[in-house]
Amino acid sequence: MRSIDAKLGAILTLTLDGYLRQTGVARPKERSVDKMLSDAGLSASAIGDLLGKTERAVHMQLAEAKKKTASRRKSSKAGS
Repeated sequence: MRSIDAKLGAILTLTLDGYLRQTGVARPKERSVDKMLSDAGLSASAIGDLLGKTERAVHMQLAEAKKKTASRRKSSKAGS
């Protein structure tokens, strides 16, 4: 059941993100597809299968996204 919930959450996340970007209703966060799917609860292995990547490539993408987020937070605190 948890796997089904994660997959449905991923579909909803990607659909909503696409809708928001197309309509301009809101400005969604800048996130990679890998990050969105991870946030929706999919494992790196499942993300890799969906996107045609290795699990390692997904982990590397997520690590880079985490690094960028930390950098943005640091620079926004410095600017305050």
